[in-house]
Amino acid sequence: MKHTVLIKAKNAGKFNYAKFGTYTGRGGQKISLINMDGEPSSGYEMFSAIVALDINDEYDKRVYEFLKNHPLINSGGFVLEDLSAVENQKAEESLAKADAVTAAAMLSKKEIEDLCHLIGLNGDWDDNIRKAKVIAYANDNPKRFLEVRSDADAPIKIFIRKCMGKDLFTRVNGVYKYGTTTIGLTEDQTVQWVKDNADIHALLKNELRGPKKRTKQTIELKEEAK
Repeated sequence: MKHTVLIKAKNAGKFNYAKFGTYTGRGGQKISLINMDGEPSSGYEMFSAIVALDINDEYDKRVYEFLKNHPLINSGGFVLEDLSAVENQKAEESLAKADAVTAAAMLSKKEIEDLCHLIGLNGDWDDNIRKAKVIAYANDNPKRFLEVRSDADAPIKIFIRKCMGKDLFTRVNGVYKYGTTTIGLTEDQTVQWVKDNADIHALLKNELRGPKKRTKQTIELKEEAK
């Protein structure tokens, strides 16, 4: 399988010929292109605006190693473009997108609602539209989506956002507060404060749930006790 690297002249329209000669490296040593006989050559000649090298070929690999720190490359007149690296990056992006969309499609209703707090998708939508928006977000922002999903502190961050939505926590001039108490200058500091104050965390979780509904059985028991 080829590993293709292109040598490209930036001003292809005006290109005619170029020679990459021996140059001085950063350490002061002379760097020459070594030919297949193991001898230093006068350099590498380029006769077209774009030349393809196959790094799996021994001579092409030597040319690449010779050129990658060459002044004519570093000065900006020419560029080396690793097509295999570009393809690998595209493949990684495609796989991440597939993973993110698949994960989004499998989320439960509650997981979707919680995730919306973290990625800033706030709207009065029905369940299907909300799920579709989360899937679209995963498709457009796969890396961010997967980071949020794998964040060990995600439950606490969701809790913080819910508290802020109910004004149990506030943010004044960028400072997170619980009443008059400063609990963090950043979200990470606020997460740590919640972890360090388990009693308040439990209290606020109950408050977020709201008052318990009185069941029919509870009402009957109270009436019997009268």
